[in-house]
Amino acid sequence: MESVAHPLVSIISEKLIKPSSPTCPTKRWHKLSLIDQAFSNSYIPFSLFYTKDNAISNTSQISQLLEESLSKILSTYYPYAGRLKDNTTVDCNDAGAEFIQVQIDCLISETLNWHNTAIEDLLFPQGLPWSNCASRGLVVVQLTYFNCGGIAISMCISHKIGDGCSGYNLFRDWSHITSHPNNFSIPSLHYVEQSVFPPPSSGPFLSPLFMSNKHDCVQRRYIFSNQKLLNLKNTVASESEVQNPTRTEVVSALIFKCAVRAAKANSGIFQPSLMVQAVDLRAQVGLPPNAIGNLLTICPTSIITNNEESMTISKLVSEMRKSKELVYKRDNVNDNMFVALLLELAKSKREYHDNGPNAYQITSLVKFALHEIDFGWGKPTKVSIANGLNSKLAILMGNQTGGIDAFVTLTEQDMSVLQYDTELLEFASLVPSC
Repeated sequence: MESVAHPLVSIISEKLIKPSSPTCPTKRWHKLSLIDQAFSNSYIPFSLFYTKDNAISNTSQISQLLEESLSKILSTYYPYAGRLKDNTTVDCNDAGAEFIQVQIDCLISETLNWHNTAIEDLLFPQGLPWSNCASRGLVVVQLTYFNCGGIAISMCISHKIGDGCSGYNLFRDWSHITSHPNNFSIPSLHYVEQSVFPPPSSGPFLSPLFMSNKHDCVQRRYIFSNQKLLNLKNTVASESEVQNPTRTEVVSALIFKCAVRAAKANSGIFQPSLMVQAVDLRAQVGLPPNAIGNLLTICPTSIITNNEESMTISKLVSEMRKSKELVYKRDNVNDNMFVALLLELAKSKREYHDNGPNAYQITSLVKFALHEIDFGWGKPTKVSIANGLNSKLAILMGNQTGGIDAFVTLTEQDMSVLQYDTELLEFASLVPSC
């Protein structure tokens, strides 16, 4: 793969966007839950690409539209316009979200058919995605103009206040109010704060436990078409007792199997491994989709076997389904596996940088329609998520053709093996990188 020099980036402006109406004094202090306190102030980084063909008629008006609508939506998503007071509280002081405009000296076409990390890293404020940062705003937006007239809108959203669902809701509602400024109804949100997961009886976490680890992270993007997903689902259904495997299940199992195989190729040893998936608890605990907070647990699937041959995709899907059923049978408020892990870490005074030496985190955002976010000039041509968090990670998202994009992050050594895995490439296309 040919290395590409970083194009020149010029900052046009940097400003703070404050809520259009002041936050009520009774809402000044947003109390963080046990899980909120455990997360560092890492930033969930999404980027949406819009070509000039998306009916962007006047790029000079884009900034004004986005700034005005962001100000309006922050009056509802007011904690995101505040600042961390400490590890337990957000000061909803209306300090504002950061809004940065930049010009990048390249064409948007250089990113659409390539996984061009040299360019895509520049679509976010330098070093901010997934970083453990406590000195920035809780939302940081970057509007990037390409030479051809296309744009990218990137949003880094603090994990301290909410999970991926919360971040998606903010991005989606911001786009709705931008595209319908005169007839958009402001959403009614449910701020959970400490009502579901209060701080431990021994006292709050005074510092985060869950930290990102961006060292030696190499990301590649794999595209699973609808037809390939159907073929994979049919194969699993014919070989296992799971007759209705989901797209997320079969893709997760395939990526996990191939990642473990890549690690074995480099170490020479087949290691029993663990797959860890996040589970959104909103529906199970009776909360609406617009509930804001970190409302999740983990679903670990242990693969304890001494040889690679017995680790089939069908067996993995069966084990995943059993693990998920056990999670849904639990009382995930009073008997939450993630909370139990965090309490154990706090007791032992350790930080949680990843899921363990042989544990892989697979997060599905497929149910969140990021590829349909329309600010008024059409749906994005491409959706991306920044590299980082840890080096045993896959994030799954729906794409514009109805398939799934998998953003896989491994060490450079393991990725050098994975990208040539024939079983993975039978069902997925690897987007060329440069």
